Amino acid sequence: MLLKIPDAIIITGKGFPDINSRLMVRKLWDVLHLPTLALVDADPHGVEILCTYKFGSRSMSHESHHLALPEIQWLGILPSDVQRLRIPDESLIALNKRDLSKAKELLTRPYMESLPAWKKEIENMLEQEKKAEIQSLDSITATFLTDVYLPNKIRFKGWI
Repeated sequence: MLLKIPDAIIITGKGFPDINSRLMVRKLWDVLHLPTLALVDADPHGVEILCTYKFGSRSMSHESHHLALPEIQWLGILPSDVQRLRIPDESLIALNKRDLSKAKELLTRPYMESLPAWKKEIENMLEQEKKAEIQSLDSITATFLTDVYLPNKIRFKGWI
């Protein structure tokens, strides 16, 4: 099924993106000029990872022009996807105090004003008071991510 979708660079990962990963994705984008899409958990730390790819890290701000991917888009998992797909509650995790604090801090960043769709998704997450990991899609079917979610999100440009 994935062979029938348009060309794109899709990134996901575990934890904070290291410099080499960010540099590699940036070089791929520079050379191939393909849409670059991020698949992250629907939680504040997933959004933080996405922001690091898009804007660079605060600690490496002097290198952002080499590492940042201003064209990256948020493919998923979006908090609105959690509602739309009716992911079962038992597959979701309550936001803890650290998550709530991180989400609220993300909303105060100056660049969020230029990303109203991202801001709305973070606000949605706060309203739901739930987070979803990528593997929560397995609660729909074991192959939902690869057979349905990703192909449809890419085919219909369901990213923000």
